[in-house]
Amino acid sequence: LLIACPCALVISTPAAIASGLAAGARQGLLIKGGAALETLGKVVTVAFDKTGTLTRGHPQVTDIVPINGDENSVLAIAAAVERSTSHPLGVAIVEAAKVRGLELPATFGGGVATPGKAVTARLKDGFASVGSPRHAAEQATLEENVAETITTLESQGKTVVVLMKGKTIEGLIALRDEPRDDAIEGVKRLTDRGVRPLMLTGDNKRTADAIAAHLGLEASAELLPDAKLAEIGRLRADGPIAMVGDGINDAPALAAASVGVAMGAGTDVALETADAALLRNRVTGIADLIGLSQATLGNIWQNIAIALGLKAVFLVTTLFGITTLWMAILADTGATVLVTANALRLLTWRSTRDK
Repeated sequence: LLIACPCALVISTPAAIASGLAAGARQGLLIKGGAALETLGKVVTVAFDKTGTLTRGHPQVTDIVPINGDENSVLAIAAAVERSTSHPLGVAIVEAAKVRGLELPATFGGGVATPGKAVTARLKDGFASVGSPRHAAEQATLEENVAETITTLESQGKTVVVLMKGKTIEGLIALRDEPRDDAIEGVKRLTDRGVRPLMLTGDNKRTADAIAAHLGLEASAELLPDAKLAEIGRLRADGPIAMVGDGINDAPALAAASVGVAMGAGTDVALETADAALLRNRVTGIADLIGLSQATLGNIWQNIAIALGLKAVFLVTTLFGITTLWMAILADTGATVLVTANALRLLTWRSTRDK
């Protein structure tokens, strides 16, 4: 009866999971439960949002190309439209206007955002919008010189937004968001583990390709939130997928992925939706999450082997009449102690960066 007691086997998995969660928390890797911890070690693809995840999330205005008026008037109108937005590009435009000390024209009712397309606001002399070149092309015909300028700027890895008043293009504003310092290393570490890194972004293809080439991963560009969600579903058909993001627009994709991972400085919605969070805002943290998960899964199998192995040995000795009562008690208690001690080894786990 003592030999058949399953105590060690029963605690083999929970003990390892608890130790893995604690070890992750010590390294700034917050994981919401054992299911997410186990799934992370099985992912075959990691999909990243671009802005604020692979990049710093603090874009800077680099170029202002006026079509009508001058640079200051284009920037002032664009900042007025974007004044109430929380999108990083809008915030950067408003900050650039503040740096120049520009007086912003009044808006009525604030800006209205169409996700992935534009922000529109009503000014004294009509409606103005700040949006993607694709949105501008839907509203008006882009002249050849304007289209060439957009292409040139995007090829430099910059994001271009178009200021329009009504159906008239007033100017272009180019912004650049630099990659995080550890982005290249983080992508490489995933590749070394045999995991496919992929960037999903609503940005234009030329900008996305330029950044993806610099970081060393593939990119799917010009994805609206619905398209990003569909892409996650398609990728999930090939195996478990982790989605990494930080914004409100990422929440549906985070929820749809096998495991959603939020950057620590992201929005409350993203943090609430995600299954795990990187509290230290490191791209390398994704590889650390996968490494911790794989270490935990390995520890679980070790515990199961210890529990069943000891039981098997003493079952055989019992059948031959060798095992005494005290030996059986020690075997049962000893198996439990060994499994617990082995699980506690996970508390010494450290990320590759800290070793």
